[in-house]
Amino acid sequence: MKEKTMKLSIKEGSFAGVSLTGSDNFIIPYALALQANNVQVGILSSLAGIISPSAQIVGSRMMESHLRKRILVTGVFLQALMWLSYLALAFLFINNISVIILPILLIIFYIIYQIFGNIAGPPWFSLMGDVVPEDHRGRYFAKRNLITTVIALSSVVVISIMLDIFKIAGLVLYGFCIFFIIALICRSISAKLLSRHYYPPFTFEKSHHVSLRKFIREIPKENFGRFTLYVALINFGQMIAGPFFPVYMLSTSTYGGLGFDYFTFIVVNLSASFLGLLIFPLLGRFSDKFGNIAMLRISSIALPLIPILWAFFSTPPSTPLTPFILIIGPQVLSGFGWTAFNLAASNFIYDSIVSEKRGLYVAYYNFILGIGIVGGGLLGSYIISLPTFINHFHFIFLVSGIVRAIIIVVLLFRIKEVRQVPGISHFYFRHFNMHRFFYESFGRKENKPDSAQENKPDLHKKNKPDSAQENKPKNQADS
Repeated sequence: MKEKTMKLSIKEGSFAGVSLTGSDNFIIPYALALQANNVQVGILSSLAGIISPSAQIVGSRMMESHLRKRILVTGVFLQALMWLSYLALAFLFINNISVIILPILLIIFYIIYQIFGNIAGPPWFSLMGDVVPEDHRGRYFAKRNLITTVIALSSVVVISIMLDIFKIAGLVLYGFCIFFIIALICRSISAKLLSRHYYPPFTFEKSHHVSLRKFIREIPKENFGRFTLYVALINFGQMIAGPFFPVYMLSTSTYGGLGFDYFTFIVVNLSASFLGLLIFPLLGRFSDKFGNIAMLRISSIALPLIPILWAFFSTPPSTPLTPFILIIGPQVLSGFGWTAFNLAASNFIYDSIVSEKRGLYVAYYNFILGIGIVGGGLLGSYIISLPTFINHFHFIFLVSGIVRAIIIVVLLFRIKEVRQVPGISHFYFRHFNMHRFFYESFGRKENKPDSAQENKPDLHKKNKPDSAQENKPKNQADS
């Protein structure tokens, strides 16, 4: 049943990716099509960093008294229905009804959309941690991410072309309506597939609950707390410069930018993601063999270099070779660094937290990350407005790189691996078959968990009841 759920999850993630990636990439263009002003666009773009982790805390607390399946399926289904509200706004705009308040309504609907989706987050994370075997997580999630990301990126390209065609015809809102219907259908299918998942027995006692205040207080003392602080600060350093890479590429040389057209911008912007797709299987195999902390340390080395290379590899005014130089330079490094970093961080959470606490700790983890993301964005917005003796984009890239490097030096090596793995020091050629590593990494000979492995007791977790359905005790609390 677990193996069937793992296969269903890949299908579910593929449909979900079309809807979620579409929302992430096209909500701002839709707001502009509804004549939202700059302040409204700024509010809309910054909401996710605040609302998402807060809603996840709510979702984790709901697990105290509700089944994971009920929270997950209901949240996803209600999120799917929110696409109807976007359709309604387009209908009102086309018919010139209450046009002035439509951007405000979009902000409200987007808040509700984010709440429903993120309430479902902790139950899903808790479920997948119970379903996917510990020694198989790296390869499985690498494979799942590879498939879902390919489909998501492909859908973004197709939707972009479709919207351009409708925009040329002066009917861009009709193009958005078609996209909303597609997103509604895909997210509804996602909810249906989630209802067919196997939900292993899950129990919660009041003793499993940890308050947010206590979690924050214990951060310096606990291994997972130091890991959370490290990832949050890395995201803080990334967000100092992150929002300004698109501005830098699209701005003209008058404003210190590269003046790329939209096609060049898309090619450069997606190049790192496509590289990530190619190395997902290798990273998953590496994670299973040598542990997530080894991969986290190796990938972290690349993170400070990425913004620094952007400052040195691109100097306005750009030449025809500038996009190519950026792709083979900082973007290659970005594709490897961030793909490995995010996969290692995600898998480390599964390894570190027992099932009963996983949903709650994931919610707290994302809440701390949200603070880092918002804080980094605000600091970057302030820094870029300061007068500098060099290009202001290059200056903020350098600041971001230096901040990341300081965080790595101070915190990275204070995080310890929690799984029993050989360690990177055992990575010798006499212990390592290169052909076999690549062969198995790309799924030619994937080791699937057998029934004996599925039933192997987890020494790090409490024994769970053997019933085929989730138990709902009197004091059931968050994951």
